[in-house]
Amino acid sequence: MPVVRGHHAFDNHFTQIPNEWLRDDRLSFKARGILALIMSHSRGWSLSIARLAEQNKEGKDAIRSAIGELEKFGYLQRSQVNQNGKFGEAVWITTDPADLPSSGFPPSDNPTPKNNNLKEEQVKKNIEACFEEFWNAYPRKIDKAKAFKAFRSALKRAKFEDILAGVIAYRNDPQRNPDFTKYPATWLNNDSWENAATTPEVRAGIEARREKELKASDDYLNQLKELEKNAAPPPENIRKELGL
Repeated sequence: MPVVRGHHAFDNHFTQIPNEWLRDDRLSFKARGILALIMSHSRGWSLSIARLAEQNKEGKDAIRSAIGELEKFGYLQRSQVNQNGKFGEAVWITTDPADLPSSGFPPSDNPTPKNNNLKEEQVKKNIEACFEEFWNAYPRKIDKAKAFKAFRSALKRAKFEDILAGVIAYRNDPQRNPDFTKYPATWLNNDSWENAATTPEVRAGIEARREKELKASDDYLNQLKELEKNAAPPPENIRKELGL
């Protein structure tokens, strides 16, 4: 049963994987590795799941589990190839997921009951209150809406205390030129609190996260190398079905 890379708006320009896809913490690293491998190839490229499962060190169950994750969260859509009027083998084609997490809290598989709605509303209020504290401390107040969006994203990568300590250090930095002070959204998107933070506690936390991220990146790259070894060209019937 092959997995096929579908059509996307950014085709024919360069290999691109949206950051939101690779940062979707609902997915395991093996699922993100398979997704990244598929997206690194041109439209219509496919690989055999059976062959990949046989040759990959994770084994058949792990590969099936990863494919199941990608299908569950909308990255793959299952269909069947029509062969001589009959349905053939199942095919998964990449699609754009409709509901990526935006607040740092993965959505539930079940409908959200009323008490959970209240909890989510409280989380939203807490984020807004933290943002106002950040906004009041930031030395250049431009484009608040973009800054709030960047702030919510930054909370997935760092603690609020670290961000606030960084922005206070940046505001009080005697070397900072007011005419070249970054926009708040730019400062947040660049993880600039890591450059501005000076307390030992903040620096220690940053170094610990960097070590964890480096290990995760090494594991992820090793998975990609294993997947690339087992890549196969798209079968002829899939090429005909996609009009290639």
